[in-house]
Amino acid sequence: MKTSELAEKLGISPQMCNRLKKRGMPCDSLQSAIEWRKRNLDLTQTKSWRIDGNQGVKPVSIETLGGDQAFDSETARRALTHTAPDLWFSQVNRLDTALKEHGVTLSAEKLLEVQATLFLLYQIETDRFFGAELVYSIPPVLGIRPGNENYPSMIASLERALNV
Repeated sequence: MKTSELAEKLGISPQMCNRLKKRGMPCDSLQSAIEWRKRNLDLTQTKSWRIDGNQGVKPVSIETLGGDQAFDSETARRALTHTAPDLWFSQVNRLDTALKEHGVTLSAEKLLEVQATLFLLYQIETDRFFGAELVYSIPPVLGIRPGNENYPSMIASLERALNV
């Protein structure tokens, strides 16, 4: 598989793909590369866990999507169960900024608990809107719970980012 093709499918740059190849990532198939990344990369050092929200992709403007075209319900469902959670609930710094502006400071652990509660309330309201229990894409930052081997490094990284 070509480096550029593999990089695109992994959602990383070709340069990063080459660096990972040098570290031992197999490039024979997408699945083997994904498995290697799961075993060998620290979750807090991947795009899916960036606290600043930079996912490394350019946002798509509404004009690109067709401007005044009405979205069908499946598109709306996908946007509310995958895109919106990724945009709003994976970036804990947004909540921290809003709280700090109102004089509220929380530890990284409490901030994650508040973010998880807000995500649950979001799910309840979205399910109520559609009249069904939907399947959501849970942001990686909310998927790591105490007891998980990555939890301490995630909290330390979050504390550093929040105290900047």
